[in-house]
Amino acid sequence: MKSVSRVFVLPATGALAATALLMVNAGPASAASGGKFQTIYSLTDGACVAVVDSSVHGPGYPNSASFTVSTNMIGFGSCGLDVTLHWKNVDTGESGTRTAHATGPGSWVSDPKSSIFQPGFGNFVGTVTVGAAHLGESGQVAFTVEKYQG
Repeated sequence: MKSVSRVFVLPATGALAATALLMVNAGPASAASGGKFQTIYSLTDGACVAVVDSSVHGPGYPNSASFTVSTNMIGFGSCGLDVTLHWKNVDTGESGTRTAHATGPGSWVSDPKSSIFQPGFGNFVGTVTVGAAHLGESGQVAFTVEKYQG
């Protein structure tokens, strides 16, 4: 008679070995600068509710970063929502904001040209807020802006 524990131990051992192998071969984390914030669900300044997705990336353009926003607003009549990136340079302590004004109802995506901003050079952290009552918080995303080496 086989032991029940032996039946479960063998597959688990294989899974642990595979995980260890992946971790050894993974190497250091990628040098990607920036990323996506957590989704925020919000009311708007009209009769709509909004699903807000946003991201920030360091190499948005030479010597710049980019803050992109997309929303899906469901409701009646016109509605809008301010979505603000709050950034801080962790090297210098300098901080600032970048705001996008989304409109609805329907899907809205920030214009690529207007998403570019220049916070200076260095290592940054960013969070996002919305201008109305909401559920969820954006969390924090780190990004880097380096001098363009053309």
